[in-house]
Amino acid sequence: MIPNKLKKGDTICIIAPSNPITQDRKYLTDNAVEFLKAQGFNVVFGDNAFGLDKFGVSGGSPEQRAEDINNAFKDPNINMIWCAHGGDTVNQLLNLIDYNAIKKNPKLFLGMSDIDVLHLAINTMTGLVTFNSSDPKLGRDLDLDFPYTKKCFSERIIEGKIGVIEPVDKRKCLREGSSQGDLIGGNISSILRLAGTKYFPNFKNKILFLEAYRTDVKSLLGQLAQLKNIGVFDQISGIVVGHIHEFITKGPFSQDDKEFQFEDVVLEISKEYDFPILKVNNFGHRCNNAFLPLGCKVELNAKNKSITILEPCVK
Repeated sequence: MIPNKLKKGDTICIIAPSNPITQDRKYLTDNAVEFLKAQGFNVVFGDNAFGLDKFGVSGGSPEQRAEDINNAFKDPNINMIWCAHGGDTVNQLLNLIDYNAIKKNPKLFLGMSDIDVLHLAINTMTGLVTFNSSDPKLGRDLDLDFPYTKKCFSERIIEGKIGVIEPVDKRKCLREGSSQGDLIGGNISSILRLAGTKYFPNFKNKILFLEAYRTDVKSLLGQLAQLKNIGVFDQISGIVVGHIHEFITKGPFSQDDKEFQFEDVVLEISKEYDFPILKVNNFGHRCNNAFLPLGCKVELNAKNKSITILEPCVK
């Protein structure tokens, strides 16, 4: 199930499913709103985007935040939903989302980081293709400040362009091979938050994309081992590693100067498998963003260092 592409005159609703939009950071969202309006779109906010829950950590209670999602999908005047940013409490909403309403009203749904919890749950429960994207922010030399990110927003969301996803810099083949499958994944911590729930995806023959934010070798070893132990590596047909922001490259008890990258740990944990692995830098935190269509069929060719979208992700 794919959403309609965004057209001039359409309305975008910005919501805050976890962390609120705070007044000291609101200017970043305001800048993005001006950019979107200049492209010919209307922009509104969810009722609770600037709210606060009683613990002072989220943009309203779980019920209020879920209501913003449900209302946005049900509102015929809203064409796209863009999550302002992530936050640890997004999984409070999983049992409060009206998945039947999403099935009846498929729409563009964008976000990143902890929002991957929602991407995976929505795709699992409804089959809707959603988009791992930048935050709707502009003005800190990140997000929509990158020309590549703006270009991909236009190509993927407005034009519906498929085919080869252009690189932003040199890619690295970690394990040769070529495979096809639906694209699935996101932030590794967000994926694991769904383990043991009905929202956990089916990874059979999928291309897994992974990124992380401020983690280290020790934590990653445990996280990848968990994915392996619950059978994810037995099912997938390939891995794409994205940009990893602030990765601590040495173990806390290291006795030498040897350092390891995120992809080195992936190779170690998956060493008995033969699926292809590619390292890129066009999705993740604080980097250029390709607006990846989660649930859409792609081809991964690690030797040629290419990722190709094979089917329409919008209509």
